[in-house]
Amino acid sequence: MTIFHFELCRNGQRIGPTETRDCPDCGMAFRAARDMIRNLRDEDALPDGAREHTLRVSYVDHSLLFDLPFDIRI
Repeated sequence: MTIFHFELCRNGQRIGPTETRDCPDCGMAFRAARDMIRNLRDEDALPDGAREHTLRVSYVDHSLLFDLPFDIRI
């Protein structure tokens, strides 16, 4: 398994703690990120809305894999 870091960002700046998960590949990391975004949106946990928020996914060495915007239709 590969270790991925998931970080909530707003306007490109990290906010909140980093969550670490083991995923077998990048596709599963994407699905995990998508599920995290769905859960945060369902909980209405973002007081200023989702427009400026992204979920940054990186490898264990913190090299960037992708930023997934919260306002994407997933």
